[in-house]
Amino acid sequence: MTLRTFHKDGTLLSGHVPPHGIPDVPFATGSLGHGLSLSAGLALGKKLRNEQGRVFCLMSDGEWNEGSCWESLIFAHQHQLDNLTFIVDFNGLQGFGSTREVADLEPLADKFRAFEVQSFEVDGHNQAALAAVLDSHEPGLRAVVAHTEKGHGVSFMANRMEWHYLPLTEALYHQALEEINQAPN
Repeated sequence: MTLRTFHKDGTLLSGHVPPHGIPDVPFATGSLGHGLSLSAGLALGKKLRNEQGRVFCLMSDGEWNEGSCWESLIFAHQHQLDNLTFIVDFNGLQGFGSTREVADLEPLADKFRAFEVQSFEVDGHNQAALAAVLDSHEPGLRAVVAHTEKGHGVSFMANRMEWHYLPLTEALYHQALEEINQAPN
């Protein structure tokens, strides 16, 4: 399973990962901040059993307002979980406003570095850049801050917080598909 199949026909990597049905994705958490805790537990288990492989956790920037994320980071650092990589979708928006208005954590990557986490910042819309960082085989606890735009590629959704919740009408759905299909890739 690779990132190259994300959101393509027939892929197991859909927009929202189902909690069952993808063997390599053991959880699709709902409550913010729980994903890194669970991932750190998996990474520790692999380390204790001397199992090969890495654990990846995809998170949002707003999630870092949750104390459990920081507790998980402390735990991962303490246990030297060199097999854990977490990716932060950094779009600057969350359910209650901009991340800067709710709780400004900038510069986030520097805060991870303070925990001795290898931190990378990439254009989250550039799949090649993401793949290059994720495919790297350097050992160590790693953070990838993927700078993105919420609703990227859809004119009426781009950088608009309300599309975190709003449903699409049939007309808007077709407009969004048309805009995405016409965008250069």
